[in-house]
Amino acid sequence: MKLFKYFFLFLVVGMLFNACKDLEEINVDPTRTADAPLDLLLPETTAQIMFNKGTNPWRVAGIIMQQFVGTDAQQLAYNDYNLEENTFNNYWRTGLYVGSLKSAQVIFDQAEEQGNSNFYKGVAKVIMANEYGTATSMFGDIPLTEALQGLDVLQPVYDMQENVYPAVQAMLDEAIVDLNNSAGEVTGGDLIHNGSAAAWIQTAYALKARYAFHLTKRDPNKASQDALSAIANAFTSAADQPTFTFGTAQTDNWGLAKFGNDRPNTLGIDDRFADLMMNRADPRMSVFMFGEPGAWQYYGEPEMVWAQNNSTIPLISLAELKFIEAEAIVRTGGSDADASAALECALYESFALSGVDADTAFIQGQAALSGTMEEKIQHIVEEAYVSYYGYNFIQTWVNFRRTGYPNLTPSPTASPGLDPSGVVPERYLYPDSETQSNGANADAARARQGGGLLDAPMWAFQ
Repeated sequence: MKLFKYFFLFLVVGMLFNACKDLEEINVDPTRTADAPLDLLLPETTAQIMFNKGTNPWRVAGIIMQQFVGTDAQQLAYNDYNLEENTFNNYWRTGLYVGSLKSAQVIFDQAEEQGNSNFYKGVAKVIMANEYGTATSMFGDIPLTEALQGLDVLQPVYDMQENVYPAVQAMLDEAIVDLNNSAGEVTGGDLIHNGSAAAWIQTAYALKARYAFHLTKRDPNKASQDALSAIANAFTSAADQPTFTFGTAQTDNWGLAKFGNDRPNTLGIDDRFADLMMNRADPRMSVFMFGEPGAWQYYGEPEMVWAQNNSTIPLISLAELKFIEAEAIVRTGGSDADASAALECALYESFALSGVDADTAFIQGQAALSGTMEEKIQHIVEEAYVSYYGYNFIQTWVNFRRTGYPNLTPSPTASPGLDPSGVVPERYLYPDSETQSNGANADAARARQGGGLLDAPMWAFQ
């Protein structure tokens, strides 16, 4: 009995002591270090941004763009655009805001506190700019200016998309300044450019071109001129592309391979995409898919270049820059010869990325441009549609929404509740985690964007 009294007294004192502690202090795990060196923080952040490119939002974009087709489970519903608010919870919460963006913010804040760490500040800004740019192209208005502030701002407002794109460009400009002032600061941890500030500067310019070109529907001439100016300062060699090679184990492999292994027979190649490649006798077909009509597979054979555990994935490729350049030349009244040369280079680089020997006759035939401006734009975008398969599904979807190419037939059984107009989806819905925890701001963003359903065009593509 006496022992029980002492135990009870100890318990009460302990509760009173803990009640006086700050909530954040209580939640500190004494077994874990509070800080990590920048050269250990950067690899985790890099792996996260690259892993994101093989997760659900990218696979769903592949289904929307009729390169993939759902064959079982949730993927079947995605064929008909049944993309409810819970579809992208994991990406929004753990892949994006508590994942890549938060990790990059931690790097930036820690580098700023330490001083003499402009390299890590610059790389963090490049990463954040790319993640915000990608996210706004999927969801429209997103939290940015009030995001990543922890307990200080638990319910961040949504920035309008017309302000997000300039913010992305500003981040990249700031990154370039930091990287230009980073001589001798690298201590390691750079899995993409091995500590080369010059290479990261070129990557920043490449991303400036990508996100400038998202806005061709808003101002085609400015978007094209801005993209060409950025490309002039971006990388020009495949050796300088920002790429990441995954591991061979199930714990560190590429997302498409992981999904194929964990969820076999739920996702395949759309017959329409297979027919397109077959009809044009595209030599890359043998490394994109295998099987037969009605049962084309993207995963399961060692030749499938974009579905290997240890696939090498570009953050942004030289092929993408050259596709942008070709279209921008056409849009600004440049010569067919110059635009065709850029397109030809884009195709050569796509073959190289895919590990397929260049077929000169095929490439030169596909690179020949003629006709009206619109016909040339269509041709370029349709070539990018094939070339982006496997690693660049979001940019393929962006190209479709800003140009209308390729000409896709929407699902005839599109979800009437989520896609009332029955069009190819224009956006993703905000996740229900936001509805539950940041409902007022999410609702305000939806209201600004015509209700925010799948058929509501976002500002960039109007």
